[in-house]
Amino acid sequence: MLLAWAFYSGYEVYNENSVKIEGVKERNQIQRAKLKKTERQLKQVKKFQENLEESKSRVKEVVEKISEMQKQLPSDIKDIEVTGKLTDFATMLKMVNPEVTPAVEVNRNFYFSKDYNLDMQGTYLQALIFFEKLENLSKQDRILNVKYLKLSVSESADSRSRFKILDQTTTLEAYRYNEYYDATKDIQEEKNKVKKDE
Repeated sequence: MLLAWAFYSGYEVYNENSVKIEGVKERNQIQRAKLKKTERQLKQVKKFQENLEESKSRVKEVVEKISEMQKQLPSDIKDIEVTGKLTDFATMLKMVNPEVTPAVEVNRNFYFSKDYNLDMQGTYLQALIFFEKLENLSKQDRILNVKYLKLSVSESADSRSRFKILDQTTTLEAYRYNEYYDATKDIQEEKNKVKKDE
């Protein structure tokens, strides 16, 4: 009987320990699964950090390029200088009634633009030479973009003239950089806009 009781007690201890071992194994498997999930999350965080660092360097590069581009633009637009050059070119080419009218300056974020409306009369050849002079001017320090051009036969010109006299209406756009522009602010606003769209 004593032997049976010892055997029974040993069996009970064995069962209890087996149950405990199974419980420990289950907890161990659960912990391993949690560990693998945490490792995956850690890899994702590291990858995000790498992408973040890469994005930061790209943003810095873009900001530097914008800054370089800004410096290529003149720092100011002088109406007297621009209107004077346009009038001088037209007068030198003997174009009739050159009239330059500056418009209001417009803020375009990293630069400002200003339109100049130019009306005058002359031949087609004079108009071509005028635009060639404008192109040479842009090679120096002033950018003047031709936004609009209209050439039409002038009704007030002498019809017996050997060359057709044209009315020329042109809108030219001048630029200057905005020294107070912050490119990082625009980039951040664009990122926020993209996040809202997602």
